[in-house]
Order: sequence, then C-alpha cells, then structure tokens
Amino acid sequence: MNNPHIPDNDIKNAETRHPVDHIEPLPSRESDTIERICEVLGRTFEWVAEAEEPSEKGLRAAVVLYCVRSDLVGKESLEDLAFSLRYSESEVEELVLDFSHAINWK
Repeated sequence: MNNPHIPDNDIKNAETRHPVDHIEPLPSRESDTIERICEVLGRTFEWVAEAEEPSEKGLRAAVVLYCVRSDLVGKESLEDLAFSLRYSESEVEELVLDFSHAINWK
C-alpha cells in the first residue's frame, strides 16, 4: 500500500548519493544503470586483480570494502585498517587514493 505522503525508498529521494553516482550522472534508462554498475564493478575487480601476490589482492579487497562499505570491514579509521592488515597507514592511504583514481571517484 503506497501512502502519497511518504516518499518511496528511492535514491532520488535520498539526501546523499552512493559514491558510484558521483562518477557519472544518473542514467535515464534502466539498461544504462546496469551497464554503469557493470563498468564500475569491472574496474573495481580489475584493480584488485592487478596485484601480483594473493596477500596484495586481499589488501586491495579490504581497501575496496573500506571505501565502499566500511561497516563491513569493522574498522573505524584508516589507521585501524592499516594496523589490522599489518601495513603502514601511508601505504593503505596510497591504495585508497589509487582505487579512487582507478574508478574515477573523488
């Protein structure tokens, strides 16, 4: 049952948008949305796969989670993430910036 006084749970009604929405404007058709999502996911997986060592791939995956859904990592700060991964904060921060650049975010 739709109440006309309560807006639908739609991103257009949100005060903030997901980082993916800052890469490109919102598409006009649903097929454009799927293509854009696939493109961003493809760039993300490609960035993770660029690492040569499995441990580096894991580090990159943790960085992606930290950037996109930090609640899934359970670390409140970049310093906490770096400490738990046994890397320096500057190394992890450099990867965050590299990831952001790889998907044209920020």
